[in-house]
Amino acid sequence: MMNPFATASVSLYEVPLGCEAVPGMGCGVLAKPILAILAREPAVAEAWLNRNGTMVAVLWNEGITPEFRSERIRSILAEQGLAARELAGAARKSTQRDFSSGAGWYRGDAVDRLSEEEAAIIATRLVHRVTAKVPLSDDKIETLLKAFGEVCRHQLINRPVTSAPLRRQRIANEILKVGRKHLDGAVLKALEEAVALGHQPTTGEK
Repeated sequence: MMNPFATASVSLYEVPLGCEAVPGMGCGVLAKPILAILAREPAVAEAWLNRNGTMVAVLWNEGITPEFRSERIRSILAEQGLAARELAGAARKSTQRDFSSGAGWYRGDAVDRLSEEEAAIIATRLVHRVTAKVPLSDDKIETLLKAFGEVCRHQLINRPVTSAPLRRQRIANEILKVGRKHLDGAVLKALEEAVALGHQPTTGEK
Protein backbone atom coordinates (compact mmCIF):
# COMPACT_ATOMS: atom_id res chain seq x y z
CA MET A 1 0.00 0.00 0.00
CA MET A 2 1.18 3.48 -0.83
CA ASN A 3 0.85 6.13 1.81
CA PRO A 4 -0.81 9.13 0.08
CA PHE A 5 -3.93 9.00 2.23
CA ALA A 6 -4.83 12.22 3.97
CA THR A 7 -6.21 11.56 7.42
CA ALA A 8 -9.44 13.41 6.62
CA SER A 9 -10.21 11.19 3.61
CA VAL A 10 -10.15 7.90 5.52
CA SER A 11 -12.89 6.63 7.81
CA LEU A 12 -12.29 3.67 10.11
CA TYR A 13 -15.01 1.37 11.37
CA GLU A 14 -14.97 -1.39 13.94
CA VAL A 15 -16.65 -4.50 12.46
CA PRO A 16 -17.23 -8.15 13.48
CA LEU A 17 -15.57 -9.93 10.55
CA GLY A 18 -13.29 -12.34 12.41
CA CYS A 19 -12.73 -15.91 11.25
CA GLU A 20 -14.53 -18.60 13.26
CA ALA A 21 -11.91 -21.22 12.38
CA VAL A 22 -8.81 -19.13 13.08
CA PRO A 23 -9.10 -16.75 16.05
CA GLY A 24 -7.35 -13.45 15.46
CA MET A 25 -7.68 -13.54 11.67
CA GLY A 26 -10.23 -11.94 9.38
CA CYS A 27 -12.79 -14.03 7.50
CA GLY A 28 -12.31 -13.75 3.76
CA VAL A 29 -15.70 -15.33 3.05
CA LEU A 30 -17.58 -12.70 5.03
CA ALA A 31 -15.39 -9.73 4.13
CA LYS A 32 -15.08 -10.20 0.37
CA PRO A 33 -18.69 -9.35 -0.62
CA ILE A 34 -18.82 -6.43 1.81
CA LEU A 35 -15.58 -4.93 0.48
CA ALA A 36 -16.87 -5.43 -3.07
CA ILE A 37 -20.08 -3.55 -2.26
CA LEU A 38 -18.11 -0.71 -0.68
CA ALA A 39 -15.70 -0.55 -3.61
CA ARG A 40 -18.63 -0.15 -6.04
CA GLU A 41 -20.02 2.78 -4.05
CA PRO A 42 -19.50 5.96 -6.15
CA ALA A 43 -18.32 7.94 -3.14
CA VAL A 44 -15.70 5.34 -2.18
CA ALA A 45 -12.24 5.16 -3.73
CA GLU A 46 -11.07 2.01 -1.91
CA ALA A 47 -12.07 -0.21 1.01
CA TRP A 48 -9.79 -2.37 3.14
CA LEU A 49 -10.04 -4.98 5.92
CA ASN A 50 -7.39 -5.37 8.59
CA ARG A 51 -5.84 -8.78 9.19
CA ASN A 52 -7.76 -9.35 12.40
CA GLY A 53 -11.10 -8.76 10.72
CA THR A 54 -11.97 -6.11 13.28
CA MET A 55 -11.59 -2.93 11.21
CA VAL A 56 -12.67 -1.66 7.82
CA ALA A 57 -10.94 1.38 6.35
CA VAL A 58 -12.79 3.40 3.72
CA LEU A 59 -10.88 5.82 1.50
CA TRP A 60 -13.33 8.40 0.21
CA ASN A 61 -13.33 10.35 -3.01
CA GLU A 62 -12.90 14.10 -2.72
CA GLY A 63 -15.80 16.28 -1.65
CA ILE A 64 -17.70 13.68 0.40
CA THR A 65 -19.02 15.20 3.60
CA PRO A 66 -18.54 13.51 6.98
CA GLU A 67 -22.30 13.35 7.46
CA PHE A 68 -22.80 11.49 4.19
CA ARG A 69 -19.91 9.12 4.93
CA SER A 70 -21.27 8.04 8.28
CA GLU A 71 -24.85 7.63 7.09
CA ARG A 72 -23.91 5.73 3.92
CA ILE A 73 -21.54 3.29 5.59
CA ARG A 74 -23.98 2.49 8.35
CA SER A 75 -26.68 1.88 5.77
CA ILE A 76 -24.52 -0.40 3.62
CA LEU A 77 -23.30 -2.47 6.55
CA ALA A 78 -26.78 -2.67 8.09
CA GLU A 79 -28.03 -4.17 4.81
CA GLN A 80 -25.39 -6.89 5.32
CA GLY A 81 -26.50 -7.50 8.89
CA LEU A 82 -23.52 -5.73 10.42
CA ALA A 83 -23.33 -2.99 12.99
CA ALA A 84 -20.32 -0.69 12.69
CA ARG A 85 -18.82 1.81 15.08
CA GLU A 86 -16.74 4.61 13.60
CA LEU A 87 -13.49 5.21 15.42
CA ALA A 88 -12.70 8.60 16.86
CA GLY A 89 -10.08 10.22 19.05
CA ALA A 90 -7.02 8.27 20.15
CA ALA A 91 -8.35 4.96 18.81
CA ARG A 92 -8.76 6.48 15.37
CA LYS A 93 -5.28 8.01 15.38
CA SER A 94 -3.70 4.71 16.38
CA THR A 95 -5.58 2.71 13.76
CA GLN A 96 -4.91 5.39 11.14
CA ARG A 97 -1.17 4.99 11.72
CA ASP A 98 -1.50 1.24 11.40
CA PHE A 99 -3.48 1.57 8.17
CA SER A 100 -1.03 4.08 6.71
CA SER A 101 1.86 1.71 7.38
CA GLY A 102 0.47 -0.58 4.70
CA ALA A 103 1.02 -3.81 6.64
CA GLY A 104 -1.78 -6.28 7.25
CA TRP A 105 -4.62 -4.61 5.33
CA TYR A 106 -6.48 -6.26 2.46
CA ARG A 107 -8.68 -5.00 -0.34
CA GLY A 108 -11.52 -7.14 -1.65
CA ASP A 109 -9.34 -8.67 -4.35
CA ALA A 110 -6.77 -9.76 -1.74
CA VAL A 111 -8.85 -11.28 1.07
CA ASP A 112 -8.68 -14.66 -0.69
CA ARG A 113 -5.21 -14.85 0.86
CA LEU A 114 -6.88 -14.99 4.26
CA SER A 115 -9.12 -17.81 3.03
CA GLU A 116 -6.10 -19.70 1.69
CA GLU A 117 -4.41 -19.39 5.05
CA GLU A 118 -7.59 -20.50 6.81
CA ALA A 119 -7.84 -23.55 4.52
CA ALA A 120 -4.30 -24.66 5.33
CA ILE A 121 -4.87 -24.23 9.07
CA ILE A 122 -8.09 -26.26 9.00
CA ALA A 123 -6.37 -29.03 7.04
CA THR A 124 -3.47 -29.12 9.48
CA ARG A 125 -5.83 -29.15 12.47
CA LEU A 126 -7.78 -32.14 11.14
CA VAL A 127 -4.66 -34.11 10.25
CA HIS A 128 -3.23 -33.48 13.72
CA ARG A 129 -6.39 -34.89 15.25
CA VAL A 130 -6.07 -38.01 13.14
CA THR A 131 -2.38 -38.57 13.86
CA ALA A 132 -3.03 -38.10 17.57
CA LYS A 133 -4.96 -41.37 17.41
CA VAL A 134 -3.36 -43.26 14.51
CA PRO A 135 0.27 -42.90 13.38
CA LEU A 136 0.73 -42.09 9.70
CA SER A 137 3.74 -41.97 7.41
CA ASP A 138 5.15 -38.61 6.38
CA ASP A 139 4.01 -39.25 2.81
CA LYS A 140 0.45 -39.97 3.92
CA ILE A 141 0.39 -36.87 6.11
CA GLU A 142 1.60 -34.75 3.20
CA THR A 143 -1.05 -36.26 0.93
CA LEU A 144 -3.83 -35.53 3.41
CA LEU A 145 -2.65 -31.99 4.11
CA LYS A 146 -2.66 -31.22 0.40
CA ALA A 147 -6.01 -32.89 -0.26
CA PHE A 148 -7.80 -31.39 2.74
CA GLY A 149 -6.28 -27.97 2.10
CA GLU A 150 -7.54 -27.98 -1.48
CA VAL A 151 -11.02 -29.04 -0.37
CA CYS A 152 -11.18 -26.21 2.17
CA ARG A 153 -9.77 -23.69 -0.26
CA HIS A 154 -12.36 -24.64 -2.87
CA GLN A 155 -15.21 -24.25 -0.39
CA LEU A 156 -13.96 -20.96 1.01
CA ILE A 157 -12.99 -19.27 -2.25
CA ASN A 158 -14.83 -20.93 -5.13
CA ARG A 159 -18.06 -21.89 -3.33
CA PRO A 160 -18.30 -19.39 -0.48
CA VAL A 161 -21.45 -19.20 1.62
CA THR A 162 -21.87 -16.64 4.36
CA SER A 163 -24.04 -18.97 6.45
CA ALA A 164 -21.60 -20.38 9.01
CA PRO A 165 -23.56 -23.61 9.72
CA LEU A 166 -23.89 -24.39 6.01
CA ARG A 167 -20.22 -23.60 5.43
CA ARG A 168 -19.18 -25.92 8.26
CA GLN A 169 -21.39 -28.72 6.93
CA ARG A 170 -20.07 -28.39 3.38
CA ILE A 171 -16.47 -28.48 4.52
CA ALA A 172 -17.15 -31.53 6.71
CA ASN A 173 -18.89 -33.39 3.89
CA GLU A 174 -16.15 -32.68 1.37
CA ILE A 175 -13.36 -33.57 3.80
CA LEU A 176 -14.97 -36.95 4.46
CA LYS A 177 -15.54 -37.50 0.75
CA VAL A 178 -11.89 -36.98 -0.12
CA GLY A 179 -10.78 -38.83 3.02
CA ARG A 180 -12.56 -41.98 1.89
CA LYS A 181 -10.44 -41.94 -1.27
CA HIS A 182 -7.23 -42.10 0.75
CA LEU A 183 -8.14 -43.84 4.02
CA ASP A 184 -9.90 -46.87 5.44
CA GLY A 185 -10.24 -48.79 8.69
CA ALA A 186 -9.01 -47.18 11.88
CA VAL A 187 -7.57 -44.16 10.09
CA LEU A 188 -10.86 -43.36 8.38
CA LYS A 189 -12.66 -43.75 11.70
CA ALA A 190 -10.19 -41.34 13.28
CA LEU A 191 -10.90 -38.84 10.50
CA GLU A 192 -14.65 -39.18 10.99
CA GLU A 193 -14.19 -38.45 14.69
CA ALA A 194 -11.92 -35.50 13.89
CA VAL A 195 -14.45 -34.02 11.48
CA ALA A 196 -17.28 -34.54 13.97
CA LEU A 197 -15.51 -32.11 16.31
CA GLY A 198 -15.88 -29.39 13.69
CA HIS A 199 -13.13 -27.40 12.01
CA GLN A 200 -13.00 -24.76 14.72
CA PRO A 201 -10.25 -25.15 17.33
CA THR A 202 -11.11 -27.18 20.41
CA THR A 203 -9.48 -26.61 23.80
CA GLY A 204 -5.71 -26.68 23.45
CA GLU A 205 -5.68 -26.48 19.64
CA LYS A 206 -4.15 -23.64 17.66
